[in-house]
Amino acid sequence: MKIHRQFARLGQRHVHYRHAGSGPALLLLHQSPQNSRMWLAMIERFADRYTVIAPDTPGFGYSDALPSAQPSIADLAKATVELTDALGLQRFAVFGMHTGGLIAAQVAWLYPERVAALVVDGYAAFEPAESVVYGESYLPPFIPSWDGAHLRWLWSRMREQKYFFPWYDGRAECAMAIDPQTTASTHETVMDVLEVGDAYRAGYGAAFRYTEHAYLSQLKPPAWLLYRNGDPLMAHRSRLPKLPAHVSSGVAAGGIAGLHEYMDTILADTLAWEPAATLLAPAVEDMLWQRRIVESPVGDIACWSRAGSGRLHLHLHAPGTRPLPPAQLDAGDAAVLAVDLPGHGASAEVDVPLSLETMLVAVTAVLATMSDLLPVVIESHAAAAGYIPALIERLGQRVERVVLHRPWLLDASEQATLLAQLPNPQLDRAGGHLGEAWQWERERHLLWPWLAPTAAARRRVAAPATDEVNDNVVELLHLGARCEQLFREATPADLLVRLRRLPLPLEVDAAVEDDYQGRAALLHKQHQKEYHA
Repeated sequence: MKIHRQFARLGQRHVHYRHAGSGPALLLLHQSPQNSRMWLAMIERFADRYTVIAPDTPGFGYSDALPSAQPSIADLAKATVELTDALGLQRFAVFGMHTGGLIAAQVAWLYPERVAALVVDGYAAFEPAESVVYGESYLPPFIPSWDGAHLRWLWSRMREQKYFFPWYDGRAECAMAIDPQTTASTHETVMDVLEVGDAYRAGYGAAFRYTEHAYLSQLKPPAWLLYRNGDPLMAHRSRLPKLPAHVSSGVAAGGIAGLHEYMDTILADTLAWEPAATLLAPAVEDMLWQRRIVESPVGDIACWSRAGSGRLHLHLHAPGTRPLPPAQLDAGDAAVLAVDLPGHGASAEVDVPLSLETMLVAVTAVLATMSDLLPVVIESHAAAAGYIPALIERLGQRVERVVLHRPWLLDASEQATLLAQLPNPQLDRAGGHLGEAWQWERERHLLWPWLAPTAAARRRVAAPATDEVNDNVVELLHLGARCEQLFREATPADLLVRLRRLPLPLEVDAAVEDDYQGRAALLHKQHQKEYHA
């Protein structure tokens, strides 16, 4: 079963969602601080009977946050219905877990005519006293530290949440008898937070601030407020108000599998007469920036694009770094396309080797969605220069010129040193791999990363911005063990010669402090001589 990914533009926000299947619509809303990735298995399970849609809540996953720094559950519910409007869904069943359960219940209360059925896994009935305490202690600001100390804190905090609820209270009465985090699951939950940074507090905070639960007695759609053994919210079941006959509360035995089996019966009964959903394609406004997903032979590739005139600027961001956002893509009135290279950004879920061929297939697939009438200007950044010769061979005469921004131009010995010094991607039980990635990323700004760490490798530049280091570390962690192949194939030893011989105009943009041994300036001079000969 193919699970499709798309973005919908809602005003100034882009919302990322997954969908699969056919039949009546079933909406899945995730808990904090996770995103729609948590529902992959559930989407597959129910897509044989239903049109399953799983959005990333605003501020989580790949979805833009709401304008308010402290959105309410009602704000998140309205944002959810805005998405269903954009997709043409008039009626749907809605399922949510924890924060997602609060949002789902709020949708059912505010828009009863739209909701065919409501199912909640762990309704969070927080009380005012808890709201005050949790708001202060549960969600401290997540601010990157220059030395990477925030990564060690985050790793420990995510492990602790499986030992105590709340995670910061180590008293025996707060201990939970559930399976602890594994190294892999800790890494996954850490990545959920790292991908969104301090915005992780928005959805969490909305849940903790919400303490008015009397509306549950006024719900009109058929609803099931379920709890599972081992869920720290099980104690909240006794706090629910008196519920009407069509709203029930119970304990789903058998864990997640038991919950899903219970839902089989619930949905079969309540959605039997609901029509099959037809999802509308997201609206596109050509002259505005669009966040898009393109299905390619190597997987789902994300991009930013904007229509324009004259020519199309194709941007390839530096491998191992955060993809370029629109604010860094000014090209006047020209059309612009900026690809999240496979393994990066919203293309991080591509699960193939990050070879040169993978990059070429992905870039050409996304480029094919743009007008083929405009000549192309390729702008590569740092090590992405390594993709230029092969990409020009593939695109042919459509390429008008090339711009290299701070190109990496290495010989064979330097490439070997670069690869030998890459951070160890092996997941570490204590989170040490996070610190390795941080140290490498920060030091590659201070030392030429293809030289041994000596005084000769030191760059006389200011320390990199902490936020930039943090953003790029997220990408390195996405890449993991594929980092070595990525850099190896982007830094061939013959690149300088191949670029010098390009049969089209070449511009080189590199300040003196970014031009190792003046190689970029020399490349520009040699290309000019050969091209005009």
